[in-house]
Amino acid sequence: MCSIDAVSDRDFVIELLSGNAIIAVHLSRLGEEWVLWASEEFGFLTPSDSVSTGSSIMPQKKNPDPMELVRGKSARVIGDLTTLLVLCKGLPQAYNRDLQ
Repeated sequence: MCSIDAVSDRDFVIELLSGNAIIAVHLSRLGEEWVLWASEEFGFLTPSDSVSTGSSIMPQKKNPDPMELVRGKSARVIGDLTTLLVLCKGLPQAYNRDLQ
């Protein structure tokens, strides 16, 4: 049974996506901090016009778009890991067609 598990497992993909998800969580948290620090309430950061857009309702407001995109894209990476884990949990031993 050990040789079959060694040949047919897909743990390497799960480990790769787990590492990516951990990095994505850190980037998301950093992005959240930057968005918070750039808010009017804090005002610690002032994003330049090249990396921010104004609001249609409040033109003086600057939205740090790249950091908001990082927060959103990180959810996709975490979702991909969750999808793979759910897919692998129901596979019989040595069945790999679902992962092609």
